[in-house]
Amino acid sequence: MGQFRLLVIACPVFQREIELLAPASSSQITTRWLEMGLHERPYQQLHAALQAAIDQTASGDYDALAIAYGLCNRGIIGLVARSLPVVIPRAHDCIGMLLGSTQCYLAQLEAQPGTYFQSAGWLENSPQNGEIRQQNFTFGPGSTVTREQLVAKYGEENADFLLEQFQNFTQHYGRLAFIDTPAPAAKKWEAVARSLAQQRGWKFEQLPGDLGWLRRLLDADWNEREFLKLNPGERVALRSDAELIGAEKV
Repeated sequence: MGQFRLLVIACPVFQREIELLAPASSSQITTRWLEMGLHERPYQQLHAALQAAIDQTASGDYDALAIAYGLCNRGIIGLVARSLPVVIPRAHDCIGMLLGSTQCYLAQLEAQPGTYFQSAGWLENSPQNGEIRQQNFTFGPGSTVTREQLVAKYGEENADFLLEQFQNFTQHYGRLAFIDTPAPAAKKWEAVARSLAQQRGWKFEQLPGDLGWLRRLLDADWNEREFLKLNPGERVALRSDAELIGAEKV
């Protein structure tokens, strides 16, 4: 039996880590990178890009597809597996995956809620003008606040109120946590993160990264606690419990 053939559709925030892990993976890895900025647009655009990548994949070329995204802006919700199984981490976003577990991520947020997380990949793909990229803020599980989405759901007046609350929250960032992984040039990006924290008057802290979750995604080591596996003809449904996502028939 030949090597398991896995197509990984991924966010560039993971690019250096995946490039590091892929050569040693037990799977034959092919990667397809989507645009980083899809996080910051209406969720339909990320969803459409992911579904198009799934739809364009011929069943004879691979044994399965892996989606290297978390719940991020809910772009994965409603994704449909066509002719191949599709595997997705049960992650709120990239932060938990780089820290190694949702438990570690939530523990960091509980200890210091006003934390802005960074990694080498996040900084490498950030705007060059020094602005910080919008990170996920949870009104519901893993949702990202944009005015367009809030207006569509709640109306102009309520959207402005909710956005004001979000802005008040982000003004209370007090710590920048840099997730240190073995990614190339990590020390360079750590220095950038330190400088950003200093400019904003935030405490800087380095957190050890753990690539185990990402490695298991690539190795097709898919336990039910960490991963959702869609069979052809199933789609991703949002869950309100710790599983985050589940499968339902189309």
